[in-house]
Amino acid sequence: MYFVVSKLTFEAQPTSYDARELSQLVDKLRNRFKISVQVSEEFHRSGTAALMVAAVHSQEEHLSKLIDDIADACENSGFGRINSENTILEDFEAFNEEYE
Repeated sequence: MYFVVSKLTFEAQPTSYDARELSQLVDKLRNRFKISVQVSEEFHRSGTAALMVAAVHSQEEHLSKLIDDIADACENSGFGRINSENTILEDFEAFNEEYE
């Protein structure tokens, strides 16, 4: 079983981001992809729009494709382009062995 955690940061825009629009995007992503997603704390501190995404699946390839699909959906949403993506994709079994 694999898990993925990813932070998707949008490019800065000349106009400020609307918290309601970002919240609507979160809801759309949650419904479309059946993932855990929330607005990053960075948005509340500095106004930089970023989302934190998490998911679990039995296949690593599925999760890798899922993150790519989510990034594409964000860019096609009209909210803006993804500036950076920081992703952790790990196997639960290997992750647990490191801390035993």
